[in-house]
Amino acid sequence: MRSSWTVALGLACILGPLGACSSDEAPAPETDEPEATLDEYQTSGTCAGLPRLPLETPAGVCVGLVASGLKFPRGIAQLPNGDLILADMGGWALNKGSVWLFVRGANGTYAKRQILSQIDKPSGIAVGPDNLVYVATPADIFRFDPYETGRPQPRLKLVVRNLLGGEGARHPLHHMAFDPKNPWQLYVNIGSDSDMCESEQFAAPCNEAERAAPRGAIYHYDLSAGDHLATGFTVAARGLRNSMALAFHPGSGTLLQGENARDSIDKRDPSLRDLEGELPHEELNVIEPGAHYGWPYCYDNGVASPEYPGYDCSSTKTPAMLLPGHVAPLGMEYYQGDLFPPAYRGNLIVGFHGYRANGHRIVMVPVDDRGVPNGEIRDLVRGWEKTATQPQGAPVDVLVGQDGSIFVTEDKNGTILKLSFDASAGAGTPLVPKPPVTPVMTAEERVRCEALATKSGTLASLQRDVLDAACVSCHGAGPGYAGGLALLRCDDVGNATRLRENRRTGGPLVKPNDEDSELVKRLEGDGFPQMPAGGISPEQMAEVLAWIRAGAPTR
Repeated sequence: MRSSWTVALGLACILGPLGACSSDEAPAPETDEPEATLDEYQTSGTCAGLPRLPLETPAGVCVGLVASGLKFPRGIAQLPNGDLILADMGGWALNKGSVWLFVRGANGTYAKRQILSQIDKPSGIAVGPDNLVYVATPADIFRFDPYETGRPQPRLKLVVRNLLGGEGARHPLHHMAFDPKNPWQLYVNIGSDSDMCESEQFAAPCNEAERAAPRGAIYHYDLSAGDHLATGFTVAARGLRNSMALAFHPGSGTLLQGENARDSIDKRDPSLRDLEGELPHEELNVIEPGAHYGWPYCYDNGVASPEYPGYDCSSTKTPAMLLPGHVAPLGMEYYQGDLFPPAYRGNLIVGFHGYRANGHRIVMVPVDDRGVPNGEIRDLVRGWEKTATQPQGAPVDVLVGQDGSIFVTEDKNGTILKLSFDASAGAGTPLVPKPPVTPVMTAEERVRCEALATKSGTLASLQRDVLDAACVSCHGAGPGYAGGLALLRCDDVGNATRLRENRRTGGPLVKPNDEDSELVKRLEGDGFPQMPAGGISPEQMAEVLAWIRAGAPTR
């Protein structure tokens, strides 16, 4: 793996102020196709000429497979000529990301071409007023011409620097949106560097949230001058833990934010243990300049967080809509196409990325004339739970295409999907949501889970937040457990023992106090295919490392 210094040097050459580097000094893109991910969809029939996924949708709506074999696709945008541009994070390890161009063919399919490589965690992507592509990494935003020729890869120009999302940040990714009414005004998510300001011992005020350059905020950059480069920023809004979904309403100019709310509320208030799967709710917020939306002091409709009892939440803005808990809205867009029925037009399409029972679906949120949520959520795609023949889905970004279809990136299985509508097959009426699917537990699992719910410490956190959330879906099904490793639901003692014991094919996956243990390398994709596909989140990795640093206890 190339060192971060080497990659930074290569990018600095490309980004040089005068573009003085010759083309042979720029790092060449990888020419091989990315490795396929572990899970693969079993398609059946076609959807608008694409392989059709067997998912539950409104009558007349279908989901087609545009592309597979990607590593960790996140942001997607469409260029004026109809081609698609995609940011593939490559996982959570350093400098594994890439950018891909999908050239639209006459038959509705797309030919893919990698145009940038060795980029650190590219996530947010947008087409600017100049029709150039803007990409957000943890550290900066750069732009480039995807059709530039005569070089191994296009020249990049730094537009925004010092985005506070460097290596080790809890929420390092950035989503961004250009204001359609004021095209050179750019709004960027700056995620929090903690869950609940725990690094400051739950101080009030929390310096991270309240300083001049806060985390948990949305920054506004004015790019209207000169070469359209940022020279500073203003804080558009505070108290927003992680705004990975941002969308402007095309008519009113309303900026709507999708909030990824806090984790593990029951750790601070055990009385909420039975409600932890629903609390706190995720949120949709109407962004008002200078407003404070409550993080970390308040959640839901002005309820004081357990860490800040008695906090006066009356001065903070309450959400426009509460979403189900832990759905993780990572992408959304107002529907302005003509392909789908009139009931869709103007309403909000949201991808629920979350792996828990409320997540892994795509929904429609009715809105009023200003774009403010105003009605009951309806399902557009569901039935994405893992089965014996199909993987679980994890939708990320949402893009309304020029033809009115809806593109969705899906990072758990490395795919781009396309929702299409055929009036001859049904009326397309969005679906009334069903109660979330609760996994069936054996009696043995129930005993283990009841015991785990009473435990604290690094091992219990590892089991609840990492193994059950990200590993059990693949490694919990026997016989013939994936990779020969059994990781069972709520089995904290058994799983810790299996991770620490020697294997027939080698040593243990985890050695106490060794942060270079093979498990860590596999989670990072360092010398091994990354597991799970795309790796785990920074906060989950922090819990893995905390357990290892504590001696990898088995009790």
